[in-house]
Amino acid sequence: MVKKVPIYFSIDFEDFFFDTCRNIGCKKPGSKLKALEVFYEKINEISKIYCGSKKFTFFVTGIVAKNSPDLIRQIHSDGHEIASHYNYHDRISLQDRDELGRNLDECIEIIEKIIGRKPLGFRAPFFGIEKNNHWAYEEIAKRFKYDSSYRTTESLDSLNRTNLIFKRKQLHEFYIYGKPILRNLFSMRTGGTYLRLFPSNRIISTLLESYEKGHHPLLYVHPYDILKNQEFRVPWTLMNELSFIPRSLFWIRQFQWTKLGHSQAENKLITILKFFEHQGPMKLLLRNR
Repeated sequence: MVKKVPIYFSIDFEDFFFDTCRNIGCKKPGSKLKALEVFYEKINEISKIYCGSKKFTFFVTGIVAKNSPDLIRQIHSDGHEIASHYNYHDRISLQDRDELGRNLDECIEIIEKIIGRKPLGFRAPFFGIEKNNHWAYEEIAKRFKYDSSYRTTESLDSLNRTNLIFKRKQLHEFYIYGKPILRNLFSMRTGGTYLRLFPSNRIISTLLESYEKGHHPLLYVHPYDILKNQEFRVPWTLMNELSFIPRSLFWIRQFQWTKLGHSQAENKLITILKFFEHQGPMKLLLRNR
């Protein structure tokens, strides 16, 4: 039997409905707890059937943890790792050091109160830390053992020779690898929108290239990626804080996240998992460091 390539499959556990409502100025953003519960049931089933019941890492936003503590407690009780996905789903490169620190601390506090321990790992929303945001990694290193936010198209050897951020800060970085496409016009990553919009063989080849370049291949999904009934869609009536044109554009644009490619996303995910062996929660990677 051919040995399967090892991967780590993680969940960016965020509430697209809440995040969208907040971003467009809704006075009281609601949450989609039931949709998150449905997703959790589905992902647990995938774990049992296709991943040998090995556990996942859930990168959880502070607001999801705050709005659904019983669900987070259940995920932790079931043996999955709870890591941090920031407090709100904001792009860190657009914030400053103080704002970053406050949000990191608030998310850590919320998670610790629910599961009784601080998270070991962090992943930025949108992987939204730019390479020159050294200050951001400095703040993350003060609070976490590992990070998984840094996007790269380089090999691990090349990064180890040239990138001293993480060595200096004693922060273990598990890189998000992207395969350069069309002469580096963009890079193919291994989850999220890429999973929904591109054939499974593209994701498979990117995971394999990641492994060949020395990285730990990382597969990831969001709750809205594999639910098929637009559970997180924000209806027109809740967008009344926007004027007509931006309201119309945003109403259409959100279909990218709630509708486009969803019908086949779960099947693609299952196909991909047949070629790889999920190793368990990402905190296990710290044992080899």
